[in-house]
Amino acid sequence: MKNSAKFSPKEEKRMKKYHFQENEKDFGSTVRLDAINDKVKEIKKKEETDELGDANEFLNVFESEKFDDPAETDGNTEDALVDTLEDADALEDALGETRRDGVFPAPAAEEGEEDDWEDDDEEYEGEGRGIFALGESFGLNKKTVALVIVLAVLACGIGFSLVRCSFHPSKTIPLVEEEAGTPLLIQTDRGDGEYLAYDIAEQERKTVFLTEKTKMTDASGRKISKASLAEGDLLAAELDEDGKTLISVDYSSNAIRTEEATGLTVNRKKRTLTNKAENLSYSYEKESVFFYDGEEIDAADLAPCDELLLKLVGDTVWSVEVQAYHGYIVVENTDAVKNGKIQLDEAEAVPLTEGMQLAAAEGHHTVTVTGSNIETRKDAVVVEAGEETVYDLSKAQEKMGVIIINANVKDYKLYINGAAAESPAVLPMGEYDLVILKNGYTEWSQHVTLDKDTLNVTAELQKDVQYGTLTVTADVDGAWVYINGEEYGVAPMQVNLPYGSYNVMLEKSGYQSYKQSIQISSQTAAIHATME
Repeated sequence: MKNSAKFSPKEEKRMKKYHFQENEKDFGSTVRLDAINDKVKEIKKKEETDELGDANEFLNVFESEKFDDPAETDGNTEDALVDTLEDADALEDALGETRRDGVFPAPAAEEGEEDDWEDDDEEYEGEGRGIFALGESFGLNKKTVALVIVLAVLACGIGFSLVRCSFHPSKTIPLVEEEAGTPLLIQTDRGDGEYLAYDIAEQERKTVFLTEKTKMTDASGRKISKASLAEGDLLAAELDEDGKTLISVDYSSNAIRTEEATGLTVNRKKRTLTNKAENLSYSYEKESVFFYDGEEIDAADLAPCDELLLKLVGDTVWSVEVQAYHGYIVVENTDAVKNGKIQLDEAEAVPLTEGMQLAAAEGHHTVTVTGSNIETRKDAVVVEAGEETVYDLSKAQEKMGVIIINANVKDYKLYINGAAAESPAVLPMGEYDLVILKNGYTEWSQHVTLDKDTLNVTAELQKDVQYGTLTVTADVDGAWVYINGEEYGVAPMQVNLPYGSYNVMLEKSGYQSYKQSIQISSQTAAIHATME
């Protein structure tokens, strides 16, 4: 390839270093790089292969990958080569700075070789070129030294980048991805894109605005075109300079995490949610919100059976969404059961109290009631979320027992709690008042507790002693009075005797005995004897 361009003396000297030319010809005729390569191989054919492999093979691969065929290159080949040489000069000038400082000795020029480089620049002494000469002094060829230089430059560049990142993280790509945005808790939707939010970082409430330009990312990291925010949302937001307009909203921020939980008990005083069985404990703040079915509720409305979705920043719960809410079982007429206990499903039984409420998850449940006066009963109960289900114990099947009376008399009358009854008496278990009546006997009564299948009661009735006044007179004075053979005195006389039948006799010397039977059944009775 011919070129009529002329070169300066300095360029010609440099061209002479890098071109194999035909004798007595201008520099316009340039030998192909393949020819240069062959020439280099011929010069280095006796050189030993270094530790990185065959240097000639490396050169062939390097040239085949890095340089285009001159025949396929547009433009002036010589001009391109000169530009390449000028770039090489720049590198050599930089390396020459090191040699000038006395670090690298310059090797002597080859015999018969014109010291062109020394003429052009003072960095060079002879044909030796700084670091390449130093590499040769250690037995390394120039290609190996060049590769080492490239690797060293890359290492320096990487090291510089790391150091620059550590001092200027805002201007470089951080090694650890930084979280963008401020955690916001959406508390109130005021409509038309206006929201009352709580800035968790600044610990203050602020009004923010959602616009059509706000960029939104869902919890999966996908871009969404959601037109509104929901009360209770916890998100990472980027605000503009006025601190009010939302530039971006990110639901997938690593600063925000969600957890599902159940079995949590609320302590409003300490503001904690705990599950002792699983050793779980969460804290919440005054600004935290609790929602069920889109409506805000109080923390005290939560029950351990509720299924919750917790939204946290750090270890603090800021938003609680009730995914499965509870209802209540209201127990009525508990006074009908003595020593009663109630059990919900497999939970521990608790004592019955009037008007008690049992929180239960929505769905079907089994209620078990026990008591000293009722048969154990189990009932299926359906609970609806947020609703009350009444459980009435007035119709609980009572436990029955038998009272048997063992009395010392017959033909008595038995009364139980004021009602006439007979023995044996089958009654619900409980407490009773027993009364037995019989003519001529005092009333018998006793309070008993029927707490077993059979209760035997012994009744000992006492006779009912009543007295009447018996008056005895005679038509003669000095007659002696005998009642049931027992001497009582001289008539006339009065004596108090229990109700009953008596034999009365009067005697006096010179007269016949007087005998008479009498029944005392009233307060007074009288006998008048006629003596003959």
